[in-house]
Amino acid sequence: MSDSELEEIINLIKPSVEEVRENEIRVEHCADRPDLFGIEGLARAIRSFIGMEKGLKKYFVEDWKISIKAENIKVRPFIAAAVIRNFNTSDYILQSLMSIQEVFHDTLGKKREKVAIGIHDLEKIKPPIKYCQVDKNEKMVPLGEKREMSLKEILENTSKGKEFKHLISKSNLFPVYIDSEGIFSFPPIINSERTKVSEKTRNLLIELTGIDKKLVMQTLNILVTNLAERKCSIEAVKIEYPNKTEITPELKEEVVELNPENANKILGIKLSKNEIISLLERMGYDSFTLNGKIKVIVPCYRIDILHEVDLIEDLAIAYGFNNFIPESPKIFTKGCFSPLEKLCSKAREIMIGLGFQETIRPVLTNKKKIFEKMNLKEERVIEIENFVSEEYTCLRNWLIPSLIEFLSHNKHVEYPQKIFEIGDVVVLDEKEETMSKSIRKLAFATSHSKAGFSEVKSIASELIRNLGKEFSLKEFDLDSFIKGRCAKIILNGKDIGFLGEISPSVLEKWELEMPVGACEINLEELLVNPTC
Repeated sequence: MSDSELEEIINLIKPSVEEVRENEIRVEHCADRPDLFGIEGLARAIRSFIGMEKGLKKYFVEDWKISIKAENIKVRPFIAAAVIRNFNTSDYILQSLMSIQEVFHDTLGKKREKVAIGIHDLEKIKPPIKYCQVDKNEKMVPLGEKREMSLKEILENTSKGKEFKHLISKSNLFPVYIDSEGIFSFPPIINSERTKVSEKTRNLLIELTGIDKKLVMQTLNILVTNLAERKCSIEAVKIEYPNKTEITPELKEEVVELNPENANKILGIKLSKNEIISLLERMGYDSFTLNGKIKVIVPCYRIDILHEVDLIEDLAIAYGFNNFIPESPKIFTKGCFSPLEKLCSKAREIMIGLGFQETIRPVLTNKKKIFEKMNLKEERVIEIENFVSEEYTCLRNWLIPSLIEFLSHNKHVEYPQKIFEIGDVVVLDEKEETMSKSIRKLAFATSHSKAGFSEVKSIASELIRNLGKEFSLKEFDLDSFIKGRCAKIILNGKDIGFLGEISPSVLEKWELEMPVGACEINLEELLVNPTC
């Protein structure tokens, strides 16, 4: 097909084409379709979409001939493996294989933390194979090196060691794969030079380690089915744990139920059951009807299918977005800015007029920043259960720490520094359906050699009076501020915020050398008429 036809089809099935060159199409993939990250999976999806192949693609797994004895290792407890035979190697195919390996490391593997992949020349491995823990002084020749190095040296002296040592450095023993000739893989850091894949390689051993068993298995399924698209054969590997045995990979399909009425209601069209089944075939599914519902057989590599709605999205793709007829909503509405947004816009103009620069900071933060570094005792906040980074573990419950952090990153900028932010904070509220409540606040901070309580009070007074309100101050102590230089802002007998001069001990924790005055106001308390 022509480049333009291929480009159109790629755009239709989910990814987006960024650029078409003479011999290359650059594609930006969607994170929810990891089966399309490799060129083999993308080609499979295109063949199905244009009708060259319809329905479920099945893959045969040959019985295991190789086994791995695995110890119970706490740092990376879950492993999986497969043998790939009849691998026809070339520079291009090798480049593609290494590319997909790194893409999976960065995406599904969360920078190798959840899953790490090792790909080896099987003929260079001498069974028996073990996955075990060894001392840091054990040695191997790491990939790309000529001399033997201890595992400790690898962590300290190689680029991959420095980049990923934090994943295993808390343990005194390191996970490795060993054969009769020694260590050939040091997950999640690096493989050995001895088992390096080359143009002469015909059979592969793919091994994975990780902390999420389901993700380890899913990643292996995508890898081996991609390679099967290149006419390679898949051979199972037996994993022998101390108290159980597993055979991997397990290319097992799942069945998800689809209600035709739900599909038609969500898509706004009328499709018969047979039409739905035919469209699902274009997306690589097999289907059958049972008790008025459609049972959809989902291939093992489609790890993104979690719910009926995911199937309905694929239905829409197969039907063709250009085939949907646009309709105007059968309702009459008149749009306007919400009162809160009007207030925010006015407050923003006032602050800019007072010489302040607006900042926009993430709602995500961590408890160290909002409590410990602000001299406050830790309280309950909305936390992220499976956070990716220690930098972002919870939602902020006040704005001033965000401004102080901003100042700490800009000590090199000329003083005085005057910044503000209008943004949301999230607090616990058991009356709300989500057990939490977002509140729109305004905070400002000023930093220079003479910054203090009087200046902040004057700025707050100018802001609130320009918003058409009158306020009073009430003495208040908060450990983030200097005692005696902090006050609550009272409006109509209600506490709407606070202001003061930041404590020197807080400035020291943030490594700030200039005094800082700050104020935080609940803008929602300033609203008069909550309707348009």
